[in-house]
Amino acid sequence: MAGTKKSSTPRISTDIAAWEQDVRVGTYTRRSTTEENQPYSIEAQDARLDSYIDSQPGWRHTASFTDDASGASTERPGLQRALQAARAGVIDVLVVYRVDRFSRNLRDLVTLLDELDRAKVVFRSATEPFDTSTPMGRMLVQMLGMFAQFERDTIIDRVIAGMERKAAKGLWKGGKRPYGYRVNKATQTLVVDEAEAVVVRVIFDLYTCRRLGARAVAAELNARGHRASTGREWSGHHVLRILNSRIYLGELTFRGTTVTDTHPALIDTATFDHAQAVLEARGESHAHRAANSSDYLLTGRLRCPRCGRAMIGTRATGRSRTYRYYTCFNRARYDSDKCDFTRLDADSVDAAILEALGKFYRTTVTT
Repeated sequence: MAGTKKSSTPRISTDIAAWEQDVRVGTYTRRSTTEENQPYSIEAQDARLDSYIDSQPGWRHTASFTDDASGASTERPGLQRALQAARAGVIDVLVVYRVDRFSRNLRDLVTLLDELDRAKVVFRSATEPFDTSTPMGRMLVQMLGMFAQFERDTIIDRVIAGMERKAAKGLWKGGKRPYGYRVNKATQTLVVDEAEAVVVRVIFDLYTCRRLGARAVAAELNARGHRASTGREWSGHHVLRILNSRIYLGELTFRGTTVTDTHPALIDTATFDHAQAVLEARGESHAHRAANSSDYLLTGRLRCPRCGRAMIGTRATGRSRTYRYYTCFNRARYDSDKCDFTRLDADSVDAAILEALGKFYRTTVTT
């Protein structure tokens, strides 16, 4: 209509790029530790994101969040800080280089997008055109999430297949090296670390000949000045892992496939079998621990009132029965010098908890 003055108030569109106001932008970057040879370095992502933000009217880069971690889980420090910023209203937009940098799991991606939506924060990808404020845009980003998860699952299958091929050939499949050995990178085989090999043999001797318990063996090693591969003091847990491992017989096992004579053995078969007999008699073998791992209802759920660590299920074998306890993690792994809180009778604790739960639900139903 002629003579009618148009309003100077800017129209707030669902498209953030069209906003005529100050828009606070946060960026999230991620590089998986397995992607060292991929074109997703943090620097490359930052450069692309900065260019993208500069091209958008009114956008201002106010926060950066980054992770060196797998996209299979949302338990990443940088991602959690980005979500906290969104909930606190610190940012208006969260931008990523690609959707797979945000998450490679479709279910997690949908959950994260819903959380950003509740915080009224818009999600953008610098290299993929979609608008999550529209149904079509949300469908597109979920499709991208499906492809990201498919790519991740394919990579996992290829990695496992490669590890199986290596294991079948008797080659070291990767990961943390076993104590007592080094990895020859040229041949991908294990070679003896002479200094550590001596300690491995001492462990088997102390346990089988001198009949010291696992924690007593650890205490003896520490008193002699030896340290585990991590550089920390030895613990009973570390000792048991060595005593239970057939790798010291020159064997490698992966996904049910065992190959013998793949590397020099540190322990002869007779000594190893002797150690297994002692472990079995004391209830410390892998078979015992695996069979009883689910027998403790409150493992990890109880906290030690002395040091705050988790209480875990342990047991002691007597002459006529096996005694079950909840023991502080520090005391179980090291000794009472780390934490002297008393062990709790697991049978009594489990019974008390189950009775309390039953009473609670019976009372709730009747009321």
